[in-house]
Amino acid sequence: MRIGTVLALGAALLALSGCARWVLPSNTEARAAPEGIDSYETAQNTFGRIAPFETSAAELAEMKIHPGVTPNLRVANYLEIVQRFMPQPTIRLQDLDPAVQACINAKDDCEAWIVSLGNTESARVGDVSLDLLGFEKQTQSTSWNAEMVLLLTDDVVIYKLWGGAPLIQETKTERKPLGPFQDLSGTAATAVKNAVQ
Repeated sequence: MRIGTVLALGAALLALSGCARWVLPSNTEARAAPEGIDSYETAQNTFGRIAPFETSAAELAEMKIHPGVTPNLRVANYLEIVQRFMPQPTIRLQDLDPAVQACINAKDDCEAWIVSLGNTESARVGDVSLDLLGFEKQTQSTSWNAEMVLLLTDDVVIYKLWGGAPLIQETKTERKPLGPFQDLSGTAATAVKNAVQ
């Protein structure tokens, strides 16, 4: 395609963008989650229903939290539990919560269920003409993530831990001064760069 044709097409897009409303692409990425958990709040509410030394594995299964049923649930052994709760040599076993100590001392009789949850929604914003022509693309994303750690001994939760971020907002801007010509290589790229200088 000749450069003149490309420039004419660009001019047409600029003109159209002034009188038409363009819809830029958007995207939603969600980690598969237990049924009924679709936000940070619902995840936190589910976590709040879990009571250490009371909630059983069967009751967790009723909440759709169980290995083989819950997407993104990882079962960790006591060695991984040690690494998680004692990442530094300065952290001693006696410094930990008594329930965590009991879990580590129980070794293979204790396991951790780690559930990772999250959702990200992104949308392109900014100048439609610059976006369509490849000069500038702006993407705004809103997301949340959470992780619940449950320690179980004899199929009963003995400890629970919650962490996460209820609201994450980011804006990413990608600029290409040469627009559609930015990715050209060799002689073609040199010719375009010389033409715009």
